[in-house]
Amino acid sequence: MLTALILLLLAVQCKGWLSPVPTYRSSTWLRESLSSASSMESAVVLIDPITDWKQVIDAAASLGHVVIAVQLPAEALPAKFQSFLPTTLALEEAGVDHVLSVEQRDVFSITQQLQILAIECNLKLMGVIPLSEIAVEVSDCVASCLGLPHNVLDRVTARRDKGMMKSAVESAGLRIAKYARVASMQDVNDAMSRLSLCYPIVLKTPAGMSTTDVFICSSNQEAISAIASIIGNTSPDGRRVEKALLEEYIGGVEFAINLMAFSSHDNNIPPRILVTDVWKYQKTKQARYGQAEICNPADYPALLTYATNVAEAVGVRVGAAHVELKAEEVQGGSFANPVMIEVGARLSGGRKSIMTQSAVQNWNPFEALIQSHSMQTCQTNPQNTNFLTPNKFVRHIFLPILKRGLVEKIDLEVSSLATLHSSAMIVKVGDIVDVTTDIVSCAGFVWLVGDRDQVDEDTDAVMSSFVLSVIDA
Repeated sequence: MLTALILLLLAVQCKGWLSPVPTYRSSTWLRESLSSASSMESAVVLIDPITDWKQVIDAAASLGHVVIAVQLPAEALPAKFQSFLPTTLALEEAGVDHVLSVEQRDVFSITQQLQILAIECNLKLMGVIPLSEIAVEVSDCVASCLGLPHNVLDRVTARRDKGMMKSAVESAGLRIAKYARVASMQDVNDAMSRLSLCYPIVLKTPAGMSTTDVFICSSNQEAISAIASIIGNTSPDGRRVEKALLEEYIGGVEFAINLMAFSSHDNNIPPRILVTDVWKYQKTKQARYGQAEICNPADYPALLTYATNVAEAVGVRVGAAHVELKAEEVQGGSFANPVMIEVGARLSGGRKSIMTQSAVQNWNPFEALIQSHSMQTCQTNPQNTNFLTPNKFVRHIFLPILKRGLVEKIDLEVSSLATLHSSAMIVKVGDIVDVTTDIVSCAGFVWLVGDRDQVDEDTDAVMSSFVLSVIDA
């Protein structure tokens, strides 16, 4: 009788009815019965669930895992980023079993809370998965502390800081853009002279994300303005920026190459890196994203090799990687001489994984992500392939804001589109908006999937129907 009572109290505490040392909440009652406490359940940890978080939760459930979400502090983030964060209630309603809310990006605290939770709820932690750019900073460190699969730790900064990133890629013998760290306009002039650069140049926050705080400067005046916008201010990740990164401007066409790494328990064996999807971007003269379309990886062998080598150079051994690069179009329509823009050790944003799942037969990127971080073999793709081939065409349309002011009217007709996959309008009538400068400041997005000719026709329909009327505020 006493033993049963103790087990009951432990189960009650595990489910959040009593307050243990870590702060977490659970969305479910006692899972089945007290008898289940004698057998460990496998669990996966999602750090900062933002990118495709619902799909990852569903995949974890289908694989039979308990889902733990760790919400990182959002107070320091700009409002346009905070708007994409799911609430605790939304996570619970989507199927998350335990939600941990931490006050800072503290590896010790996060590890401690996860270990206590695992002991009290009899869980076997299988993998730690980053679902945002900020999560990349802590996920590998937490996984290492828990004895779980992780990327190379001595290159953790190379997976976030764009300068350290370039240093690691250059050390691997790969081509990069020239760069320097600068804190003033005098530093900019000195660096341009030392590196033999002329305008245009790029000035950016070293640990930025989603193209925020990236300035293409064509004159001293534009560089002065960019420096003032970056130095001494708060970066998109909530930290004060002491130095900006100056980069050589690279021309050509921009691509995003998404990868998934699968490793064995033997660190001496290189990981298998699978190219899951390739995207080619179209940009306006103002360097704003206009469209992104999926490509056949077989058409870009030089780019695939370069992107895979970049991921290896920054120490990616498990999970997803998102390599952005530029390449020159050469005779015959092929592309050569790739140069990295940046690499993210995470899923690509912009619903790219969701769209790839729609375009590639028998591919579930979210199950593969969990399998990779759990050091399991990818079950949804033949082992003898280096890339996946889409059998449908996909286009992602970015809808810009062209004027600052008060949104008076929005028109977007999508109901009649034959290839519509989904759409999202970020702004609404009555909002005060600024001109689009990055991905997260777009007015909205439309995703199309199907036959290429029909997608082209629907793209024209979207662009002709979209109206965003903005008046002076």
